[in-house]
Amino acid sequence: MNTHGGQESTLLALYNSIYHFGGFIVTPGYTDPLVYASGGNPYGVSVTTGMEGNGPTDADLTHARYLGQRVAEVARKVR
Repeated sequence: MNTHGGQESTLLALYNSIYHFGGFIVTPGYTDPLVYASGGNPYGVSVTTGMEGNGPTDADLTHARYLGQRVAEVARKVR
């Protein structure tokens, strides 16, 4: 079993709806090493619950803050 298995396909399926309504997808990609520290998910931060160690780690929260900064930066540029 993969901790984040299946989440990528869910996100990719949601992208079609977001595009349809004129949204932008702003992922962290591999733009910062801290993405790897929280599991290396280039689609964004994800946390799996229902398994041992529930809840986000410090690395996940740092990744989430970085993603928030990245979204704000892209929004400023688009504006």
